[in-house]
Amino acid sequence: KTGSEKTANVKILVTAAPKNLVSRYVDIFKSASIKLLSLETEAFALARSLIGPSATKTVMIVDIGSTTSDLSVVQDGVPILNRTINIGGQTLTKAIADSMNVNLERAEQFKRDFGISLSMDNGAKGIPHTISTTLAPLLNEVKYVFDLYQNQNLATIEKIVLSGGSAFVPNLDEYMSRQYNKPTVIGNPWDAIMYPKDLEVVLQENGPRLSVAIGLALREF
Repeated sequence: KTGSEKTANVKILVTAAPKNLVSRYVDIFKSASIKLLSLETEAFALARSLIGPSATKTVMIVDIGSTTSDLSVVQDGVPILNRTINIGGQTLTKAIADSMNVNLERAEQFKRDFGISLSMDNGAKGIPHTISTTLAPLLNEVKYVFDLYQNQNLATIEKIVLSGGSAFVPNLDEYMSRQYNKPTVIGNPWDAIMYPKDLEVVLQENGPRLSVAIGLALREF
C-alpha cells in the first residue's frame, strides 16, 4: 500500500466455550434423538432477550445464576466484554444458612424477604449484612468491569440490567444504582413477546430466570 492509502481498523469479536462442555451438550441431543441446529454462548442470548439487536446504548448485564454470575458489556446490541465470577444465588442461600444455623429452604426464604443492605457502612446486622458481605466480590467485579471498559473505550456504560434467579433480591437494584450512579433495572425478556394478559404476573416473576432460554428462542427472529 502507498503512504496515501488509509487502513481501516476492524474489530473482530472472538467467543469460545470449553470443548468438554460443548461435547456434553452434543451428546445430550444425540441421546435424545434431537437434531442440534446450533450452539450459542449465554451472553448473546441475554443481549438478544434483554436489550435487543437494535439497541444503541452501552449496557452491562449482570446475570446472577445459581452458582456463578456472568457480567456482559453489550455495545450496540453486541456483547463485547464478558466475565464470570463464582458467586450465585446458592452462595447467598448457603451463607445465610450458615450464619443463622437454619436449613437451606428457610435460608432461601430469608434471602427473598430481607434482601441486601442498602449501604455497606450502615451497621446493618443479620441477614442483610450477610447478603451484602457475600455479594461484595461480585459488586467489586462489576466496578472492575466498569473501569476496564471505560479505560479502553470512549463510550460509557449507561445502564445495568439484572437477570437470573437472584435478580429479585430485595434492594439489590437500588443498591447497585446508588453504588455506581447508574440506572439499574431488572431485565424483562418478555418485552418483545406477545402473551396472554392473564399470565403476566407469573411471567414477570419468572422472566429473569428464563432470559437465556428466551434469547435462544429468539435467535432466528
